[in-house]
Amino acid sequence: MVIWPPLIPLERETRSVSLVLPMSPSQQIQDAEALPGDDALFEALFAQSATGVAIAALDTGSFLRVNDAVCTMTGYSPAELLEKSFRDITHPGDLASTERSLRRLLSGQEEIDAYEKRYIRKDGSQIWVQLVVTLLPPSSTSPGCFVSFIHDITPIVEAREAMQASEARFRRMVERSSDWYWEQDSQFRFVELPGFEKRDFDLKATIGKARWEMPGLGPLPEGTWERHRALLNRHEPFSDFVFTRYNNGGELRYLSVSGEPVFDKGGEFKGYRGVGKDVTEQTLADKALQDSEARYRMLFDVHPHPMWVVDSGTLAFLAVNEAAVRHYGYSREEFLSMTAEQIRPAEDISRLLDAFGDQSRAHGYRSWRHRKKNGELIDVEIASFGLQFDGRPARLAVVTDITERLKAEEHAREIEERYRELLKGRER
Repeated sequence: MVIWPPLIPLERETRSVSLVLPMSPSQQIQDAEALPGDDALFEALFAQSATGVAIAALDTGSFLRVNDAVCTMTGYSPAELLEKSFRDITHPGDLASTERSLRRLLSGQEEIDAYEKRYIRKDGSQIWVQLVVTLLPPSSTSPGCFVSFIHDITPIVEAREAMQASEARFRRMVERSSDWYWEQDSQFRFVELPGFEKRDFDLKATIGKARWEMPGLGPLPEGTWERHRALLNRHEPFSDFVFTRYNNGGELRYLSVSGEPVFDKGGEFKGYRGVGKDVTEQTLADKALQDSEARYRMLFDVHPHPMWVVDSGTLAFLAVNEAAVRHYGYSREEFLSMTAEQIRPAEDISRLLDAFGDQSRAHGYRSWRHRKKNGELIDVEIASFGLQFDGRPARLAVVTDITERLKAEEHAREIEERYRELLKGRER
């Protein structure tokens, strides 16, 4: 915080000075020499560029004089600022707090008030400033004014907001954690690991080592540690990095860690802190599911009957097996660019849409007519089942071509009919 030095007496003394101030067209100041200050001291104060100094009228808030630092902060020239009041460049969200501060000064409740607010620069961007404001009341020789010392604290506010965001992310990480907390120094060596020993790991053999230097590490895909170390060297946060390590009993465990970089107030990198979880059971269950899905995919691909998966909403083919490719004459790529309507006669499409619109049954068994790529129309029976496919509601279809069976049945009926006609002829 910038502490305003008591350059102006707090006893409200006023002295006649001979300062030559720029004339504000909007204010028509009649007596420039009536503004407070000692010539040498006041001019030296205005000449410095580290802190902005501004004088504003008590009644309107219009700028009466500003130094170069204020102009640099706001992007306006001195002449442009002298056409404005402090309200014109104050962020709308900070006007109410500014007015409250000025009322405290005008009422005598405060002699000096310090607060933070935002200015809107000439280019439309905003900056954060800290103001230390005092009031010099009117007298027989002075019209009275506000004197403000202004410091650009935008980098400080941005760093504070970044730290708050980092703290919020870290709190969320801790809330999600269930096993242990860890801290590393700037060389990524562990300095704290409370709770780690409860997972049957040797804590003493871990403190002072980087994560990739831990004893008993298990195998990981090539390049995994290199990518993790590169991320740490960039001082980036990370989430759910999984590695393997053998515990004290020789059992391979899967460990998931998440971390945030830590910086001091000066912005210097100090290390990492984060949380860890033992995710062995979840990982093994996921692997078992993946193995099961792989076996299912293999059975799907080698099944002798045509099979496919169709999106329940769009009717697009999502997967087809090799038997479907061979039987219908479409390549796998062609199938996956089509919808179920495209292999049916036009007169059957409304029935198809009704069937997909009926979500009351998890499975179904229907007879259909399909058209192959060569135009041949075939009769099929389809057993279908509802399922989730890549997170989407879909139907799995197992197709049986009954064209030849129906032809054989029709042929048998024709033979039976001719036989009956023959018997009737003999009876006559």
